[in-house]
Amino acid sequence: MSVGRRRPDAREDELPTDLQPGDYWKLLDRETGEPVVIVDHPGKLTPHDWKAAVPMSYGFAIAWLRNHTVREEEDGTISVRPGDGSSNSILVTGHDGETWHGYIEHGRFTP
Repeated sequence: MSVGRRRPDAREDELPTDLQPGDYWKLLDRETGEPVVIVDHPGKLTPHDWKAAVPMSYGFAIAWLRNHTVREEEDGTISVRPGDGSSNSILVTGHDGETWHGYIEHGRFTP
């Protein structure tokens, strides 16, 4: 299990600096600077778009959480829970076919 860090929100076409495994951030529209709102995914219960640096043996792989229900908790962490909207099980394939499959609970990545 890896505990992540909430990073400053970043434009869709940029990555936060000093990324580490478990980091996550909300995406901002590259033109307006406002949070990206996703409205066209059936079953998605939350409006914003997020990315995460999912822990891998070699460091991390970037996951786009666009199809997932990402809950922004009161303490600023995020949760992606089983049974919480559409496509909530996160599956990421990284280098050499390595995969990470799991959930996030208050910023903790759990396979």
